[in-house]
Parts: sequence; structure tokens; C-alpha cells
Amino acid sequence: MPQHSVTASSPSTGRTAVFWLILLLLVAVSIEGGAAAICWLAVLPRTRDLVWAPNLDRARMNWTAEAGQADDEIGWPPPAALTRAPYDVSGAKYNSEFPEPGHACVSAYGDSFVFGADVPAEDGWIERLAHLLGCRVANYGVNAYGTDQAFVRFRRNRNDEAPLVLLGIFPENVMRNVNQYRGLMGYDLQPVNVKGRFVLDAKAELVWVPRPHLDAERFVRLNRAPAEFLPHEYLLPDTRDGPVTLRFPYVLALLRILAMPRIWTHFSGRPAWSEFFAVDHPSGALPLTVAIVDAFAREAGGRDKRTLVVMFPGANSYRLRPRDAAFEYAPLVAALAAKGIDVFDTAPALTAALGGRSYCVLYSEPNGCGGHFGVLGSRIVAEVTAAELRRRGLLK
Repeated sequence: MPQHSVTASSPSTGRTAVFWLILLLLVAVSIEGGAAAICWLAVLPRTRDLVWAPNLDRARMNWTAEAGQADDEIGWPPPAALTRAPYDVSGAKYNSEFPEPGHACVSAYGDSFVFGADVPAEDGWIERLAHLLGCRVANYGVNAYGTDQAFVRFRRNRNDEAPLVLLGIFPENVMRNVNQYRGLMGYDLQPVNVKGRFVLDAKAELVWVPRPHLDAERFVRLNRAPAEFLPHEYLLPDTRDGPVTLRFPYVLALLRILAMPRIWTHFSGRPAWSEFFAVDHPSGALPLTVAIVDAFAREAGGRDKRTLVVMFPGANSYRLRPRDAAFEYAPLVAALAAKGIDVFDTAPALTAALGGRSYCVLYSEPNGCGGHFGVLGSRIVAEVTAAELRRRGLLK
């Protein structure tokens, strides 16, 4: 009998292509869905400064709640708040040991490391310094200020009678000096978080970029399209150092987050703002900060005051400093000294005062090794600063 071969029928080429196309589509959807989940559920809650996903309804609600409360130049605090607790009638932080404004021997400007966040009012290092010196030290520090805002506040404060002015600088201030909207640094979408900023012109002179005029609709539009209202903002979304907008395709957004220079700076064992201290950094943060401090010192000199810049290391400054290397802010200290501006870098004195103890005890969260100066740290900062003022003969 003749033998008949039986051949199994093969799927058509078209069906095979459809199968692989569907499979690839499922894989792509799974990857995109996973990337979206990572962005929204992992990255956004933990690192808000790296991503941009503004809630425009919340922005509008915040405007309704806070309209008219912002300072027209420097954002916060609202002018009316500067004569209410925790400030006294002069706008300085209330000090129960020296409650009456006037006759201050020293005044101080800067951010929360000057103001004394995270500790009781009487335990801030400025208040401890006043106790050690036996005279009022007028504390004009404001939480979250950049060096630019501290300068504007000093320039406005014609009632500052102190012959010596301290300008405190925390390393992150260099980033704040090139920022106009703190919402782009991970903070809430508040109208008060919008400020003016300084830029350098072609002659390296300071030029003030005003805070934009805002109403409810313009504030919402600012959050929708920041570049339209803040063309001089360095940290605009989707720029080199700005936050990454969370949108489709999320795989690309996640890759952009992972490629951010600040991420790699941190992975390389340095604080995230370290690159901003480079002379050639595209933000121009270092020369700008030097120009602001120089203008501060010249303003003080024109009012017959001496200026001392006080540099504070954060916990990350210690933690991420290579062994036996300089702190990340060393280029700023060197640049200011080169201009003849008096600078006190507290780090060596603090290290010596610790006497072998962990630097973590300086901060308000010693177990987590972070936060602002704690009660012990504030006392040590006050002691080393008082000693430095006497060593330099700056006290009258």
C-alpha cells in the first residue's frame, strides 16, 4: 500500500507576527506600568525634589487660603508676621534673656541654621551666644532662606544697630540662590514660596530679578508652565538639574531621574549640592553667591559695621566628605577669603570641640544623624563662635 506522509499544519506567518506583536505589547505595557508605579509610589513620596507633578487644584486652593500674604520681593515670611511670635517688634527672634530691642552687640542673618530650628527658642546657638557674650544678639534668621533673601532682609533693616553682623551660610544655600520657586525643590505649591532672585550681568554685577506679579489664575499657570513666569529659574522642570516631569512615557522619566547629576553626585559620595560649588557649574551658583556676600559686606561697611561670614557644615558635609579631604563648600570659603571677606568655617572648631565624639551629636536627630543643630550642637557652635569673635577682636 502506498504510504501517505502526514504533515502538521504550521501557523501562518501573519499569525506568528501577531503573536509576537501582542507579546511585545504586553511586555512594553508591563514595563511602562512598572515604571509608572515606581515613579508615583516610590520616587514621588520619597524624593519630591527630583520630580515635578504639580497638583493644580491644590495650587489654586493654596492661593485662596494665602493670597496677599507673600512678601513682594523675597516671598516669606509675610511682612505682618515679622512682628508676631516667634519674632519681637523689631523683627528679630524673641529672646527672653534680652527681650528689649535695641543696643544689640551683634546681629545675625541667614536660614534655619541661624534662626535655630528644631530646638527650644532659648537653646538656639544665637541665643546661647548672646548669653555667653552678655549682650543682645539680634537674630534675623528665617527658615529656608537663601543668601540672597538674607541680604535683602539686611539691606531693608535700617534699624539694625549692631556694630558686628554675622551672615550664616549652610551649604545648600547655593542652590537656593539660583532658585525662585521652592515648589521646584520639593516643597508645597504655596504663593509665599515664590521669590525674586539675583543674577549676574555681563559685567558680573548683581541684578535683581523681581518676583512675578501673581493672581489666582497666574499662580495656577505658573505651576502648569513655570518657565513662562520664571525664565531666570535655574531649576526649571526637565532641565539639567531641575526636577523631571512625571508623564508618559514613564520609562523615559525614570531613566531621566536616574541620570540626574544630583543623583550621581550623591552616589559618588558627596552631598547633592556639591557640584554647585564648582566655578564652571552651569548654574553660576558659586560666583553669584560670592557676589551676594560681597554686596552684603559692602552694605555693612557703608553702615559702619563689620561682617563675619559663618559657614556651617551639615551632617551630610561630615558623612559624605572623603577622608582627610576638604568640605564640599571649601571653594566658597576660598573665594570669599580671596576677596578679603572675613570667614569663619566652624567645621574645624566643631571637630576639635567634639573631642572624638561622633559629629552626629551636633544635630537634632543624633540617631538618624541629621536635622539642624540640636541643643548640644547649638551650645558648642555658640562656644566656638564666641571664642572666634574674641580671637579676632570683633567685640567692642
